Amino acid sequence: MNNIKISIISISIVLFSACTQTETEYTTSATIYLINETNVVVKSDDVLGYVIQPKDTLIHTESYTSEYNNKPSIDNYDPFPPAGNIFIYGDNSQCERGIDKIENYENRREISELEFEFTFRFTEEKRENAEPCNL
Repeated sequence: MNNIKISIISISIVLFSACTQTETEYTTSATIYLINETNVVVKSDDVLGYVIQPKDTLIHTESYTSEYNNKPSIDNYDPFPPAGNIFIYGDNSQCERGIDKIENYENRREISELEFEFTFRFTEEKRENAEPCNL
C-alpha cells in the first residue's frame, strides 16, 4: 500500500512540474520607425500623443522589463504598450490596429541581444483596409 501512495505522489509531482513553466525577467528595447506614406496625418491615441505628417517619419523608442516564459526574439516581440497601439488615419474614421502585431513590420533586426529595430509603414493600401474607428 505504501508503494502505491509513493507512486501516486511521484506521478503527481512529475505532472505538476511538467505543467509549471518558469518565467524569467528580460529587459528588451526597440527602435521603431513609423513611416507615413499616406497623404493624410496619422495620429496615435492619447496615450502616446504622436502626430505623423504625410510623407514623414517618426522614431519611437521603448524599453520594457517583463517576465517571459521564453526569451523574447525578433519574431515574438510585442511592439507598443497595450494602451498605445491604435493609430488613426486623417479624419478619425479609420483606425490602424495592426501596429501591435510583429508580422506587420518590415526590416526586423536584432541590433544586439534583446535590442531590436523595426519599421512600420502607414500606406494608402493599409488605410483603405483599416477598421472603422469606434472612439
